[in-house]
Amino acid sequence: MRSVSLSLSILARTASDLRRPLGRLSAAPNELCPLDSLSRPERWLWMHGVRCGPAIGEVAVPCGWCVEAEQAITVAADRTGEVLVFEPCLRETRRPDLVEDLLADATLRVLGASTPAPISCPSALSDVFWLDQLLEICLLSPLGEPPPWPVLAASHPCASGAATPELIRHERDRTLSTWAELRSDVIGARMSWVPVTPALAAWFDEGSLARWLHACCPEVSTMLDELAELLREADFQRVLATLAPIRP
Repeated sequence: MRSVSLSLSILARTASDLRRPLGRLSAAPNELCPLDSLSRPERWLWMHGVRCGPAIGEVAVPCGWCVEAEQAITVAADRTGEVLVFEPCLRETRRPDLVEDLLADATLRVLGASTPAPISCPSALSDVFWLDQLLEICLLSPLGEPPPWPVLAASHPCASGAATPELIRHERDRTLSTWAELRSDVIGARMSWVPVTPALAAWFDEGSLARWLHACCPEVSTMLDELAELLREADFQRVLATLAPIRP
């Protein structure tokens, strides 16, 4: 009997040759069928919200292009959570790298399979969105006139009342304890600052939702470097004092 990895490798190679998303019918191991009629060449964002029925046990989708081999790089996954990437230029399969994590997540969710758990916490996510908002506020302000701390603090998703760093941290940690709770709040339309619809939040699991949301913003280190140049020193220190530990 073929191993799961070999089975996925063959599926990924076949999808690469045919240049279109594929799904494998578990009831007929040698038969391949289109993953979904909504597929678009060279794109995978269309997969978000799609769910294959239980008859499909494995899928493969394009995630890039190898010019030398004139074939698509493809990701293949099955319902056990196994994920492989076929790189035609190397003629071999490998595990997904960090750049491909979002596509690996989407492929697993298409099958209804679980994705790896988040490595960050929801409180860190709220700070990431806050830093992105601070950059927007600063760039809309007159040159050399950064907004004062009360304006900066009020833009934090968890700010309320007197917005000191200590109070923001307290409110953030009180309201954002677990990804399960955050996801539930988004599904229930109780988390307006999270840019995901309730239906899509229900399609994501906790790990895929976390990675998708973090990917919506620039790297934290990049945002902090820019804010250090744009804000008054005292206000930048207040920003640093507000932040939760953020893992990359």
